[in-house]
Amino acid sequence: MSGPAPEGDRFLPSVVTLEATMRAGKQSLADGRLGEALGHFNAALKLKPRYDVAWIARGQVLKLQGEFKEALGSFAEALVLKPENEEAWIALAGVLHRMKRYREEVEAYDQVLRLNSRNVEALINKGAALHALRKYDDAERCYDTVLAARPEYAPAWNNRGAALLRRGKVEDALASFERATRLDPDLFDAHVNRVFAWQRRGKHGHAVIAADRALALRQPPWLWTLKGLSHLALLESSLAARSFERALELEPKQKQAHEGLRRAKELRKRVDLYRGAYECFGTFEAGDPGCAECEIQARCVEVTR
Repeated sequence: MSGPAPEGDRFLPSVVTLEATMRAGKQSLADGRLGEALGHFNAALKLKPRYDVAWIARGQVLKLQGEFKEALGSFAEALVLKPENEEAWIALAGVLHRMKRYREEVEAYDQVLRLNSRNVEALINKGAALHALRKYDDAERCYDTVLAARPEYAPAWNNRGAALLRRGKVEDALASFERATRLDPDLFDAHVNRVFAWQRRGKHGHAVIAADRALALRQPPWLWTLKGLSHLALLESSLAARSFERALELEPKQKQAHEGLRRAKELRKRVDLYRGAYECFGTFEAGDPGCAECEIQARCVEVTR
């Protein structure tokens, strides 16, 4: 006759039943049936209350449902059972981020990094939390740590550029964004950040080109507004109006687009330049190769003086 089961395994179920319940929950989650998934994970926890994997899965469902406080509780239960679980710490930090509890989020990522100092996800996300806390120097150090190990990782270059831009280091930021887009031409955020950086430099032709490349990937209304503002700066009133109109098609109540459209219509009464098909127009510095010979140099000077 066998002795009593250990305390932690008091409610040991059939392994087959537990695995089937977890499998059903994961399938429901993958299919977007959140209520059903939660039911399966709750059932798994009735079978085995001290099952950290089920607590994590339950927390992920609750997070998707917007039940952040309850999700935190689930991840905390998982960590009581297994404090060295990196997945649970990262999941906990993700909920803290959604709740804008950035200081606690940083602390959670520090726990991950104590367990694994090379955890790229923790380093990147810790940098983002530090960015939200306006600790841009510390954020940049996180990204540099990632890039020292993975120089090909485009999101780290993008995030590094964002921290540099916040610190007013526009040229260094642009270099980081451009490195990111070379490594991953479909990285939307890096293209958008290039728009902000070029606008900060007053190079609105470059900003328009960066906006066009971002818009080829995704078309949020605010990006059309951003593009319209650069067309206005280039005195391209028709192109500006077209951008603001597109923004308003997507989001009719966007105040900045309404104001931009009004300004574009006023400007069109006085001037309406057109950059045409020349990607260089209004973007390169005087003296760049081919500048003096360009057939539209006079108009370029007029716009960029």
